[in-house]
Amino acid sequence: MSKKVIIITVISLGVAGAAAFGGIKAYQNYQNNNQKAEVQYVSEVNMSYYESEMTSSGIVTNDSSQDVYALEDKTILEVHVEEGQEVKAGDPLISYDMTMSNLELEMKELDVATINSRLEAAKQQLTKLRSTTPVAPRVEEPDPEPEEPEAPEPEPTPLPPQKTKNAYNYITSSSKPNKGKGTEEKPYIYLCTQECYVLGEFINSLSEDEDDPIYVSLEIHKNNEFAGKLITSWEISGESGFPRLEADSKWSVRTRSQMIEQEPEEPEEPEEPEEIEEPEEPEEPEGYTAEELSSMIKEKEEEIRDLDLSKRKEELELEQMKKVSGDGVVKASINGIVKGVADKDDPPSGEPFLTVAGSEGLYVSGSLSELQLEEIQVGQKVYANSWESGQNFEAEITEISSYPLESSNAWGEGNPNVSFYPYTAYIEDTEGLRNGEYVDLTMAASQESDGIYLDKAYVREEDGRKYVLKADENDRLVKQYIQTGRTIWGQAVEILSGLTLEDRIAFPYGKTAKEGVKVAESE
Repeated sequence: MSKKVIIITVISLGVAGAAAFGGIKAYQNYQNNNQKAEVQYVSEVNMSYYESEMTSSGIVTNDSSQDVYALEDKTILEVHVEEGQEVKAGDPLISYDMTMSNLELEMKELDVATINSRLEAAKQQLTKLRSTTPVAPRVEEPDPEPEEPEAPEPEPTPLPPQKTKNAYNYITSSSKPNKGKGTEEKPYIYLCTQECYVLGEFINSLSEDEDDPIYVSLEIHKNNEFAGKLITSWEISGESGFPRLEADSKWSVRTRSQMIEQEPEEPEEPEEPEEIEEPEEPEEPEGYTAEELSSMIKEKEEEIRDLDLSKRKEELELEQMKKVSGDGVVKASINGIVKGVADKDDPPSGEPFLTVAGSEGLYVSGSLSELQLEEIQVGQKVYANSWESGQNFEAEITEISSYPLESSNAWGEGNPNVSFYPYTAYIEDTEGLRNGEYVDLTMAASQESDGIYLDKAYVREEDGRKYVLKADENDRLVKQYIQTGRTIWGQAVEILSGLTLEDRIAFPYGKTAKEGVKVAESE
């Protein structure tokens, strides 16, 4: 590990003051006049997009089927059909005992509301992270003047065993944390004994690399076990800039102060008592670096994706329950013949309780992305194009499955990381179409964008206002405030005003991403 470190302790270590600030300011002015930021025309980075229609393909069949699955934890009260019976769409198939249905429905609605709240909270946190301005790493303070060599110290006392079971007696730079990831939310955690101390070389090793700070927590628990009550903890963050410590100095975890070994001293002349000043605690750096923000945003996006999938699953189950709410009757969705009726007192798990096989007309099956489940409904029109004749046919969706595809001949375009759900569509006018023919299925028209869409990495936020870094007429970077619109695919941000295709903008992160810096056009 190589990080900067802040130590909350009762001993003042000293930091540079006004002189260091003046040097830093002069250095920043020098950088502004000598560094150049690379800029590009908006027309070159404009992300034009193409909203393609949802497409899939399938095989035309002269029959269709409706699979009816028995709901878990619900009793089938009556089966209204038998094997071989002909039914029409709307005829009752089975009835459930609905004694507990209202309570179960309310509980499922509560589950959906809870996960929606968690999803919205995560989205707000992501928005806040994306609008957070990253902080620059602190300027490392100069090393103190070398001290006069001191008399050789006596040989140190041999170290005790490094660990008592899982708890450390002392910690060095080679010690491994018991757990954690080194982030502010999940710091590296070291389990320590009551007598545990940290060597100065461990603290020094944390301040060698200023670009990737970590966080460490040294914890003392009862009985030296994480299961025991937390007695005390010492949080260490890697963003300070304190002078280097003596490599063999020892710092008590319990008292957070340096341990001074008792040695016989020669009597000294009495000195005038000095006024003891209370040590000032170093302030924690506010904000996150660009690297930390990038990692936190990625984790939050993954959390939102998982919550969104769980939300859709819960909503599908709720819709299934609503279909049998009220009188608890499941009805046929197509005309056909009843096949494979199971025993109502011992319904199968994972297999259809009964199937209604279609007996007339032509059907085709396609697939929907899970992202479109809320937009596509039963009864919506689908347009089929024959691979053989090139003719177009209109179909109507009669059923959308509640279960995603595992493997199928049907396919769907779109994000490969999402699930696809099969649907069945009925083709009424079948002239020129035959059984077994392949068709392409579409649901929406295409439309090409004609505005300005920038990668969201180019857009930053300050006090609730969005801006980009633009080159002015003097070839210097300035903040250009803009008005934004919708976000496409979670990546491209629509620019409504404040920019033209002829403007030049810079990537708003890095050492040169600040107002006043000279610009150079990218080659």
